[in-house]
Amino acid sequence: MNQYIENLLNQVPGLSPEEKHELASQLPVKEFEKGTILLQQGNVCTHCYHVFSGLVRQYFIDEEGNEKSVAFYCEGQTAALLDAESLDTVSRFFWKCEEDSVLLAGDLRSESDVLSRFPALQNLIRDMLQKALSTSQNTFASFVSSSPEERYQHLLNTRPDLFKRVPQHQNASFLGISPESLSRIKKRLSSSSSLP
Repeated sequence: MNQYIENLLNQVPGLSPEEKHELASQLPVKEFEKGTILLQQGNVCTHCYHVFSGLVRQYFIDEEGNEKSVAFYCEGQTAALLDAESLDTVSRFFWKCEEDSVLLAGDLRSESDVLSRFPALQNLIRDMLQKALSTSQNTFASFVSSSPEERYQHLLNTRPDLFKRVPQHQNASFLGISPESLSRIKKRLSSSSSLP
């Protein structure tokens, strides 16, 4: 059994060894190269992804042609469109692998069939989606209630790895500021402490 899947399924109480083996054969773990587009803005989303290793960026392109980063999904996080009402809903976002990534690619079209055969999975999926929703809500709340400098400090405190893994212009976009503004904030704060 794939080690990633084995570790994931060990979190699900109530699955027999036979069920784990059958599920492991049906849950596709795929490797994606850096630069792979998993979802295109304007296309229907048919998959969700759980990140075992790597980094997936969620972004959109605005009317002026600018990329706006919305989320970064790293190890242990799930990329799912939480606002999709049905499989006919087109995505407002891109999902792109910013690093070579190993992902569980869940096919939304067969999800109900899998859940009906393995009801114990429902708790795991619900937990994954609740964590994704909580992260999204907390990020949004922090964004609208904070100054750019406070957003930078919050990101630095909660996700310092992003400053090593993500180019500055993408971090700046995620913080809602220009790369130049991010440079000024970092320079201003670096005089009092050691920052990345």
